Amino acid sequence: MIRDTANAVNPTGTFIHGRNSDAANSSSLPYPRIHLYPFKQDRDPIEPEKRTSTLLFSFVKADSGEQDEEEREAIITEMDALVDSFVDQLITDYENDVEFSQITTEPQYQILEGVSGYSLQMIIKTQVGC
Repeated sequence: MIRDTANAVNPTGTFIHGRNSDAANSSSLPYPRIHLYPFKQDRDPIEPEKRTSTLLFSFVKADSGEQDEEEREAIITEMDALVDSFVDQLITDYENDVEFSQITTEPQYQILEGVSGYSLQMIIKTQVGC
């Protein structure tokens, strides 16, 4: 679900699922990058097929730190639009199967290995087959 949506909205970029070090080790892969960090699942003790997860993503492009504010703001704006496309596509494709809530975004300036963009956090509630 997540990978399919990331690839649909970012066909020339990269999707990464893993730790910060996994992203750093992927330095040769193209930007923009959508990175899903490791997450936990809460299982309902009464209905074990129901799962709740808090997902954290980063949507980033390379940022050498040498550009001016206008260029960095353009990266932030582009990644904000990518976040919007991702969330819209995810909800459109999976609204009958997944409950989405508490969707929060935040701009990120010159983070990790020299990237800027946006972070996205959301809670999803799913039901797995019995």
